[in-house]
Amino acid sequence: MKGHSFIYLILAIFVVLMVGCSNKATQHDDEFYNVKLVAWEFLKEKGWDGRAKENWETAEVSEVMTDDDYKLIDPSYKGKLVLSVIFEDKENAAIGTPIVLVDPEKNEVVGYMYGE
Repeated sequence: MKGHSFIYLILAIFVVLMVGCSNKATQHDDEFYNVKLVAWEFLKEKGWDGRAKENWETAEVSEVMTDDDYKLIDPSYKGKLVLSVIFEDKENAAIGTPIVLVDPEKNEVVGYMYGE
Protein backbone atom coordinates (compact mmCIF):
# COMPACT_ATOMS: atom_id res chain seq x y z
CA MET A 1 0.00 0.00 0.00
CA LYS A 2 2.86 2.36 0.82
CA GLY A 3 4.29 1.74 -2.65
CA HIS A 4 1.12 2.96 -4.32
CA SER A 5 1.02 6.12 -2.18
CA PHE A 6 4.59 6.91 -3.16
CA ILE A 7 3.79 6.49 -6.87
CA TYR A 8 0.73 8.75 -6.56
CA LEU A 9 2.84 11.37 -4.78
CA ILE A 10 5.48 11.27 -7.52
CA LEU A 11 2.79 11.53 -10.22
CA ALA A 12 1.16 14.50 -8.47
CA ILE A 13 4.49 16.35 -8.21
CA PHE A 14 5.26 15.58 -11.86
CA VAL A 15 1.87 16.96 -13.00
CA VAL A 16 2.31 20.16 -10.95
CA LEU A 17 5.77 20.72 -12.42
CA MET A 18 4.56 20.13 -15.98
CA VAL A 19 1.65 22.55 -15.63
CA GLY A 20 3.86 25.21 -14.06
CA CYS A 21 6.45 24.96 -16.81
CA SER A 22 3.89 25.00 -19.61
CA ASN A 23 2.32 28.24 -18.32
CA LYS A 24 5.68 30.02 -18.48
CA ALA A 25 6.30 28.79 -22.01
CA THR A 26 3.01 30.13 -23.36
CA GLN A 27 3.20 33.64 -21.91
CA HIS A 28 4.96 35.13 -24.95
CA ASP A 29 5.15 32.37 -27.53
CA ASP A 30 4.48 34.86 -30.35
CA GLU A 31 7.79 35.08 -32.22
CA PHE A 32 7.06 38.74 -33.09
CA TYR A 33 5.98 39.85 -29.60
CA ASN A 34 8.99 42.15 -29.09
CA VAL A 35 8.71 43.56 -32.62
CA LYS A 36 5.06 44.47 -31.98
CA LEU A 37 5.95 45.99 -28.61
CA VAL A 38 8.70 48.17 -30.11
CA ALA A 39 6.36 49.33 -32.88
CA TRP A 40 3.57 50.09 -30.37
CA GLU A 41 5.95 52.12 -28.18
CA PHE A 42 6.98 54.10 -31.29
CA LEU A 43 3.32 54.88 -32.05
CA LYS A 44 2.85 56.05 -28.46
CA GLU A 45 5.94 58.30 -28.67
CA LYS A 46 4.57 59.91 -31.84
CA GLY A 47 1.05 60.23 -30.39
CA TRP A 48 -0.39 57.97 -33.10
CA ASP A 49 -1.60 55.21 -30.78
CA GLY A 50 -5.04 56.84 -30.48
CA ARG A 51 -5.83 55.76 -34.04
CA ALA A 52 -5.31 52.05 -33.32
CA LYS A 53 -7.18 49.58 -31.19
CA GLU A 54 -5.32 48.94 -27.95
CA ASN A 55 -4.91 45.21 -28.61
CA TRP A 56 -1.46 45.76 -30.10
CA GLU A 57 -0.55 42.10 -29.55
CA THR A 58 -2.80 41.19 -32.52
CA ALA A 59 -0.87 43.36 -34.98
CA GLU A 60 0.10 41.74 -38.29
CA VAL A 61 3.82 41.33 -38.99
CA SER A 62 5.30 40.57 -42.40
CA GLU A 63 8.52 41.09 -44.33
CA VAL A 64 8.69 43.98 -46.79
CA MET A 65 11.32 45.55 -49.00
CA THR A 66 11.67 49.25 -48.24
CA ASP A 67 11.19 51.75 -51.05
CA ASP A 68 10.24 55.39 -51.61
CA ASP A 69 6.72 54.79 -50.24
CA TYR A 70 8.12 54.62 -46.69
CA LYS A 71 9.46 57.45 -44.54
CA LEU A 72 12.79 56.01 -43.40
CA ILE A 73 14.39 57.26 -40.19
CA ASP A 74 17.72 55.95 -41.49
CA PRO A 75 18.08 56.26 -45.30
CA SER A 76 20.58 53.38 -45.37
CA TYR A 77 17.61 51.00 -45.02
CA LYS A 78 16.30 51.84 -48.50
CA GLY A 79 15.99 48.62 -50.51
CA LYS A 80 16.45 46.39 -47.45
CA LEU A 81 14.21 43.67 -46.08
CA VAL A 82 12.55 44.70 -42.79
CA LEU A 83 9.48 43.77 -40.76
CA SER A 84 6.24 45.67 -41.34
CA VAL A 85 3.89 45.99 -38.35
CA ILE A 86 0.25 46.81 -39.11
CA PHE A 87 -2.08 47.65 -36.23
CA GLU A 88 -5.86 47.41 -36.45
CA ASP A 89 -7.49 50.84 -36.78
CA LYS A 90 -10.26 52.01 -34.47
CA GLU A 91 -13.64 51.90 -36.15
CA ASN A 92 -14.16 55.67 -36.38
CA ALA A 93 -10.56 56.74 -37.03
CA ALA A 94 -10.46 59.52 -39.62
CA ILE A 95 -6.82 58.72 -40.44
CA GLY A 96 -5.41 55.20 -40.35
CA THR A 97 -2.65 54.06 -38.05
CA PRO A 98 0.80 54.31 -39.65
CA ILE A 99 2.56 51.11 -40.66
CA VAL A 100 5.76 50.76 -38.62
CA LEU A 101 8.98 49.24 -40.01
CA VAL A 102 11.30 47.39 -37.64
CA ASP A 103 14.81 46.04 -38.22
CA PRO A 104 14.46 42.30 -37.46
CA GLU A 105 18.03 41.95 -36.14
CA LYS A 106 18.29 45.10 -34.01
CA ASN A 107 14.60 45.21 -33.03
CA GLU A 108 14.55 48.98 -33.70
CA VAL A 109 12.08 51.13 -35.63
CA VAL A 110 13.63 52.18 -38.95
CA GLY A 111 10.69 53.82 -40.67
CA TYR A 112 6.96 54.11 -41.18
CA MET A 113 4.22 54.82 -43.70
CA TYR A 114 1.35 57.14 -42.87
CA GLY A 115 -2.07 55.52 -42.67
CA GLU A 116 -4.86 56.34 -45.07
